[in-house]
Amino acid sequence: MDPSDPQQLASLATLFQQTLNPSQRKAAEEQLAQLQVQPRFSFLLLALIQLDTASNAIRLAAAIQFKNMCKTRWVVDSENEDPVIGAVSDEEKDAIRQQLVPVLISLASVQTPSQAIMSQMNESIALVAASDFPDAWPALIDELVAQLSTDNHHVLLSVLATSHAIFKRWRHQFRSDALYTEINLVLGKMANPLLELLHRMHAMLVDASTPSSTMQPLALCLMLLLQLFYDLSAQDLPPQFEDAIPTLSPMFTSLLSFSRPELVGEEDDVAPSPLDKIRSSVCEIFELYAKRYLDVLPQLPEYVQAVWDMLSTYGPSEKYDVIVSKAIGFLSAVVRMGNQRELFQADATLEQFCTAIILPNIQLRDVDEEMFEDNPMEYIRRDLEQSIEVDTRRRAASEFVRALLEQFAEQITAIASRHIQAYLAEYQKDPAGQWKRKDAAIYLLTSIAAQGSTMQHGVSSTNALVDVVQFFSDHILQDLQPDNAVVKAQPILQVDAIKYLYTFRNQLTKEQLLSVLPLLVHHLSTTNYVACTYAAISIERILFLRTHGQRMFTSDDIAPLCQNMLEALFAAVEQHDTPEKVAENDHVMKCVMRVLLTAKDKVAAYAPDLLSHLASIVRVTARNPSNPRFTQFLFESISALVKAAGTSSAAQVAAMEEHLFPVFTEVLQADVAEYIPYVFQIMAQLLEAHAMLDKERTLPDAYASLLPPLLMPALWEQKGNVPALVRLLQAYLQQAPAYLVQHGHVESCLGIYQKLISSRLNDTYGFDLLRAMLTQLSTDVMAPYMQPVLTLMLVRLQSSKTEKFSQQFTAFVGFFAGVQQPGYPEQVVKAFDSVQAGLFAQIAENVVAPDVQKLAAKQRFSTAMGLIRLLTESESMLSIHTQAWSTLLTSVLRLLVQTTPAPDEAGDEEAELDEQGFQASFSQLASSAPQRASAHCEAWAGTDAWAYLVRQLQHASTARPGVVSGLLSSLPGELATPLHEAMQKHNVSLS
Repeated sequence: MDPSDPQQLASLATLFQQTLNPSQRKAAEEQLAQLQVQPRFSFLLLALIQLDTASNAIRLAAAIQFKNMCKTRWVVDSENEDPVIGAVSDEEKDAIRQQLVPVLISLASVQTPSQAIMSQMNESIALVAASDFPDAWPALIDELVAQLSTDNHHVLLSVLATSHAIFKRWRHQFRSDALYTEINLVLGKMANPLLELLHRMHAMLVDASTPSSTMQPLALCLMLLLQLFYDLSAQDLPPQFEDAIPTLSPMFTSLLSFSRPELVGEEDDVAPSPLDKIRSSVCEIFELYAKRYLDVLPQLPEYVQAVWDMLSTYGPSEKYDVIVSKAIGFLSAVVRMGNQRELFQADATLEQFCTAIILPNIQLRDVDEEMFEDNPMEYIRRDLEQSIEVDTRRRAASEFVRALLEQFAEQITAIASRHIQAYLAEYQKDPAGQWKRKDAAIYLLTSIAAQGSTMQHGVSSTNALVDVVQFFSDHILQDLQPDNAVVKAQPILQVDAIKYLYTFRNQLTKEQLLSVLPLLVHHLSTTNYVACTYAAISIERILFLRTHGQRMFTSDDIAPLCQNMLEALFAAVEQHDTPEKVAENDHVMKCVMRVLLTAKDKVAAYAPDLLSHLASIVRVTARNPSNPRFTQFLFESISALVKAAGTSSAAQVAAMEEHLFPVFTEVLQADVAEYIPYVFQIMAQLLEAHAMLDKERTLPDAYASLLPPLLMPALWEQKGNVPALVRLLQAYLQQAPAYLVQHGHVESCLGIYQKLISSRLNDTYGFDLLRAMLTQLSTDVMAPYMQPVLTLMLVRLQSSKTEKFSQQFTAFVGFFAGVQQPGYPEQVVKAFDSVQAGLFAQIAENVVAPDVQKLAAKQRFSTAMGLIRLLTESESMLSIHTQAWSTLLTSVLRLLVQTTPAPDEAGDEEAELDEQGFQASFSQLASSAPQRASAHCEAWAGTDAWAYLVRQLQHASTARPGVVSGLLSSLPGELATPLHEAMQKHNVSLS
């Protein structure tokens, strides 16, 4: 491709124009996908990005395409990913790197640069730098530093923004020699020029003669410089910055009091002004240096005073939320340090903190009420989520309270309690007019009472000076009652009461929680969005509680409430018309899932009705899947219902299929990529139910008709489909192995195995499919294919071996030896030796033995049991391959001595899904989890690895007197001793 060819540029511009048109988008994107694998396509993109005759929309689309290329085709993880078609070559990378900064400067040098395009280029350079700097791109910093002396603010802004995009990752990276080498290289070239620019920008900003027209770009430059200052200080204190602290400190503190009308913004603005952004960055720097570099910071009391003085100038306006939160965050950090107690310990100071900082910032404002009514999901997100992306005054004030409690528990508790009682007294006098006082009292009490807590598990420890249960009885329980007129008029108090129960659920007994559950169920039916959602969140978390390792609530506990609860939850979801609104509230759907998981078979009587609701929700949301969390919980709910009330009889399975198959067919026909992996997992679950119930193992017609399309290559191209498709094929093999043989599908399955085992990304699933085939198909069926099957595996092991593949191979050998079919485990040695004579002994010594101890915990037991079976039952291992026998037994014994592997525990289908996380391409359904890795071998090996080993050695010794004893005589002493002890323990002796 030639970037200087106007015709090629015009054609590319036309394609990007078409991507902006919904009717032409798909075809244009397909053409772009074909073009992007062509050599030098990236240069055509860079040329189009700079083409001033093209529209900004087209140039932005090209910039996004270029950024995505840097993200997906620049670096490929050779351990876990397959080679990328059209990956950027090293030669092309070198040429692109030479162009990137000049292109950036060119884009910034026009009169009015496009900030959106500039932003994409900043990210592109940062992506390339993350992999190539400094080794492959040593000139990058020199190119950027060369532009720091320019007077063009647009160019300066672009260079500073790019630098920040590159260096901000240092804030969260773990320390390493390579990281420090990189940082020192940057500091050596950039630290002093940045300090000089910082002084220059500050001087211009505070100079009264600086023209108003330049104030905005100056402020943006200064803000980026402060962010860079933080980036470069995040890991360790740069010597250049340490030397400059005496001059930097007065500059930083002056920014907290400096003001210019051009930088303040309008009073009714919602977004922070440039000046407030600068001050926020200063507060972040103060907090970092106070936490990390206090020994070189005698100016800390000056920082505290400056921040305190600044805070007093801010009112309750929303535009000040970020700066107020950052300032309070800094004060919290200083208080927590403990070595500055003398600054704060006076009673008058603590009282002032309470009245001037804490109380004003926990008050409910008009803007909060508006959000409660007009944007309830955002209100919930800000109120509940502990996100560093959301700076709320209330959260900052609450953290400040907790910081003060760490140092001054009795004083702060007494001061706060006095204000809480005063607020409650005001509320009692005039509930309708002073309801916000009670809201503030509840928030303040929660802040002083909750000491240790997590989002998942709630408050784990409380302030001993506060009785949260008594407060609940005196002030909260009344607001949960459905007939409370004040609360009906002011639903925020209702939400406060529900949230208090949610927060302190661990402090209430099971009996107390059971008594309030009906009240929460009532609130599920409220028309208030936030109250309904908080009720759902609270019910879900209460049902998630554990005591002594077991769920606190059983199916019997909630059975009387279940039907009403689920009807109310479904009504809350289905009240909306559009797919986006239906899928908006994942909290409610998560509660549906938790109720079904807890209720188990208690919902069987009305399961068809529940399934109709779930199928309807799938049908609606499939039109536009927009919320991955909702999707996960929706299908978890279906899977939980299938497991609890749909698999114990053929009639139940048929009823499930009758409700689900029509909507599943619609999903598959519409090719809803986000839903298809879930559909396959639930179909596997249903087919496995057939296998458990149908002794004849016949394949139902619906599944038979689906099988040929499942084996077509197109479905397997979507990487998110692969794990679920393999799971579904495993279910087919379990239910109807004879059907697959009779209809010639074995070779199709092996073709899929070939594709998967050759893929770094999917090789694990190739092994899974082969395991199922070896387990379910007879030795006679598989025998003709074993040589090519193993050859594929060995070629991969030789040509593109990875650590992951090597361990998977070792686990497979252990599984292979444990196959419960005639001729095993000797069949394992024969199969490998059919590829090449004597091959298995080499593999056992050089591949399997070294990797046994590297296996993942859940693979160790089943692999060790299979290898023990091989060592004690294979004639050739005991007679011919004695050297490999000794090496392999030594490795297995080391594993047993070091870790004593045990069968992996059954997965908890009620697991905390938020902790598992979600993937865009595939998420395992907890309720539909496949059988445990070790389950297949427990039937023949038991659950005690040492007992199985010595028992097997005894059987082998009895069958071949003297052989096993002779082989064991060469064991190292540190392994012979524990083996002898195990024999004594299990009363075993060898012949």
